[in-house]
Amino acid sequence: MYCGSFVAHSHFKWLAIWLCIVLLIIYMHSPENFYKPTKLMYKQSVNKNVFKNEMESIDEVAIFNKRPVQKYYVKTKVCKIPYIPPFTEDLMKFYKPKTFETCSNETDLVQANFDEDSKSYRLYINETLAAQKLNSTEVKLNCYYEEITRYAEHDSYNDPLPRIYFSQGYEVPLHVQGMMIHCYEAANETNIVQSDAYAFIQYKPMAEKPQKVETNRQPSVIMFGIDSTSRINVRRTMPQVFKFLRGPGWYEMQGYNKVGDNTFPNLMAILSGYLPDSAKAHVCDTSEKYCFDRFPFIWKHLKAAGYLTAYAEDSWSINTFNYVKPGFVEQPTDYYFRPFLRAFDAKLDTWKCAECSWTYCMGRRLQTSYIYDYGRDFTRRYIKERPIWGLFWTSSFSHDDYSMPSKMDKHILEYLLDFKKDGVLDESIVIFFSDHGARYGRIMDLDSAFLEERLPMMFIYLPTWFREQYPEFADALYINQHRLSSNFDLHNTLIHILQLGRPSEALPLAHDCPKCHSLFYPIDEQRRCVDAAISEHYCTCEPYKRLHAKWADRIAPRVIEHINDYLWARNFSSLCVNLTLHYIHKTEMKMSLDRDFFENDIIEETVYRTKFKVMQNSADFYATVLYNNVTDQVTVDVETISRTNSYDKDSTCLNDKLGKLYCICMKDLRS
Repeated sequence: MYCGSFVAHSHFKWLAIWLCIVLLIIYMHSPENFYKPTKLMYKQSVNKNVFKNEMESIDEVAIFNKRPVQKYYVKTKVCKIPYIPPFTEDLMKFYKPKTFETCSNETDLVQANFDEDSKSYRLYINETLAAQKLNSTEVKLNCYYEEITRYAEHDSYNDPLPRIYFSQGYEVPLHVQGMMIHCYEAANETNIVQSDAYAFIQYKPMAEKPQKVETNRQPSVIMFGIDSTSRINVRRTMPQVFKFLRGPGWYEMQGYNKVGDNTFPNLMAILSGYLPDSAKAHVCDTSEKYCFDRFPFIWKHLKAAGYLTAYAEDSWSINTFNYVKPGFVEQPTDYYFRPFLRAFDAKLDTWKCAECSWTYCMGRRLQTSYIYDYGRDFTRRYIKERPIWGLFWTSSFSHDDYSMPSKMDKHILEYLLDFKKDGVLDESIVIFFSDHGARYGRIMDLDSAFLEERLPMMFIYLPTWFREQYPEFADALYINQHRLSSNFDLHNTLIHILQLGRPSEALPLAHDCPKCHSLFYPIDEQRRCVDAAISEHYCTCEPYKRLHAKWADRIAPRVIEHINDYLWARNFSSLCVNLTLHYIHKTEMKMSLDRDFFENDIIEETVYRTKFKVMQNSADFYATVLYNNVTDQVTVDVETISRTNSYDKDSTCLNDKLGKLYCICMKDLRS
C-alpha cells in the first residue's frame, strides 16, 4: 500500500519501484518473518503430485545454507541450547545419503479391500496375474489363509489355525484380525505362486450411549514415532519430510530434551508420566509379569473416555515393552500389531539390505510399511466418525545407523501426504516425534554428539478448527517452540487434550515431574532442567568447556571404579570382566552461563563430563559426574552413564537391560 502510494507520486518512478522490491526482499528474508506464527485462518491446499515433484528437486545441503542463521534452539537467561547446523564440515566427510530400495516389483495376487457398505474386508484374486504366473488360463489356482491369533501369555502369536480356502470376493469374518495367505497351483501344492500377509482394522461399531450435549469437540491424536532421530538429523537425512513438517499448523518443539537414555524410559515418561525407578517404587516392577497390564498408561484413560486406541511397533525383538521385559498379557489397546508382526517375521521370507542391521523386508513389503499401513487403515476407518488415538512406532531403519532415515525420506513423505489426503490433518492433533537421537556410531565422534543424542525431534500439528477454537493454546505452543520442554510435558498435554471433552474429570498429571504442565500453557522462560525433570547427565541448557590440563585425566579412572563396583554389587562380577581404562576421548567442565573459566582456576567441586574407552572390547562410555578436585572423589549414578557404541555382542550372558550397558561378558571378551 505504502509502496504503491510512493510510486504514484514520485518523479523517480523506476527508482522507487526498485527500492520497493529491495525492501520487500529484505522483509521476506528477515529472521522474524522466517519464524512468523502461522495465521489461524490459513488453510493448506496443496496438489499432491505438484508437492511431490517439488520435494524431489530439493538439494538438502543448499536449502540449509540459504536459511537465515539460527544460533540457538533455546536462548533464555538460564538455558541456552545451541543450534547445530545439520551439514557441518566434519560430518560431510563421511555422510552419504542412502538410496531407497523396494522389496519386490510383484503385483499383489490377492488384495484385501475394505467394503464401506458392509463394513467388512473382501479378498479379491487377480485372475489375470494368476494366468500370467501359471502360463495358462486353464490351470486352476487354489488360495487359502491361516488366521493369526494372539498368544496372551507370551505377548506373541498362536500356531496358525487350520486352512480356510476362499474364492473371489470372499468376505473375511469380523473376528479375523490377521492372516497369512498362500496361493498355489491346484495340481501341484508345492508350486506356491505367491504368499502374503495382512493385519486388519476390523470395524467396531460405536456403543450406544445416552444422549448428552457435547460442549467440547474431542480431537483425535495420532502419534508417529521414529526411533533414534534427533532434530538435527531429521533436517539432515529427511529434508522432504522436514519441509512437510514446516507447513501451516505444525510446531517444532526445539527445546525438547530427553529424560532417559534409551527408548523405554523416554516412552514411559510420555505414556505414563513415570520413569522406571519411580514406577517400581509407586506402581509395580516393570520387569515382572502383569506389571504393564495394570500400569496407568494414557491409552487406558483414553479408552475410558470413548476413544478407540491402536498401537503398532516394528522390530518385534526390541519392542519397547518386550525387550528384556515381560510385555503385555492383556491386549493393551483396541488394535495391537505385535502378534501379527511376530507371525509375519516367522512365516514369511525376510531380507536385510546391505546396510541394514534389522530386517528390511518381510515377504514383499517393507517392515515399516506394515506399521504405517496399519496406521493409515486405522485412521481411514474412524477419523471422521469418532475420537481415536494411535501410536505407530518404527525403529528398524533408524535404530543403528543415523544415516538410514535418508533411505526412507520419500517413502515416509508419501504416507504423510496420504494422511493429509485422507483428512487426518483436518480432524486430528498429530505428533511426529522421537525418543532420543543417535546413541552410537561414527556420528558420536563429532563435537555435536552430546546434543545429537539428547535432543530428539518433536513436531506437533494442530488442525485448523482446533487453532480457531483454542487460539490461546496455539499461541502457547508457538511460544514453547523455543522454551525448554521434556517428555513429561508431552504426557500432560495428552491428559489436557483428553480433558477437553471431559472438563469436569480430574486426571493425574506426570507423577515424576510436579512442575511440568501441558504444552498448551506457556512455559516459564526461567525454566531449568530440574524443573522439567531432566537430569544433569541429559541436560543441554548449559555449556561445557573442554579441558586439556593433565589433572582432568584423574576423573575417568574413578568412573570406571564405580562401574566395576556396580557390577559387583549386582552380582554380575562372576559373568562380567573388570573394566580398565584404554584412553580418554575428552573431559569437559560445566560452565556457568555468566562467567568464564581458565584451566588454571581451581574449583573445588563441580560437574564434569568425561568420555573414555576401556580396554575390554573397546567399549566407549560417556559419564556426567560431580568431581571434587581436592579429595579426588567422583560422585556418579552409574545407571546414567551412557554406552556410546553397540553392546549387542558384548553382553549376551545377561538378561538385565541396564546391566547390559556396562557388562563385557567373559565369554564375549575379544582379544
